[in-house]
Amino acid sequence: MKEMTNEEYCLYVNAREGSSLWEILADFTQSENEDAWVSHIADFSRLILTWQRLGFLKVLRSTRWPAVTYGSEVSGEELEALILDSRAWEYAEEPEVYIAVTLGGRDISELDE
Repeated sequence: MKEMTNEEYCLYVNAREGSSLWEILADFTQSENEDAWVSHIADFSRLILTWQRLGFLKVLRSTRWPAVTYGSEVSGEELEALILDSRAWEYAEEPEVYIAVTLGGRDISELDE
């Protein structure tokens, strides 16, 4: 398997954990400061959209926590709109909608193919 970038590795680890979008940014930056997260949203958005299309991960949305248990998969144009909305990446103490990234049906080792 090819060497993963730091962003790819972070996304993969967080997908294995069923993390929220904001958790990916907090983990990557090692910061609770949301201002430090903003510059990484575009890179992770592109990566999530690509990996979702390839089947490496799923994005789930729910009004109940945890989204990985209660969520419905979001894909296509709906996913693109969701991921490109900066509000989806913000931390909220009690969010109206929970968004989580989890592993998809294909193994990440297929990334080389």
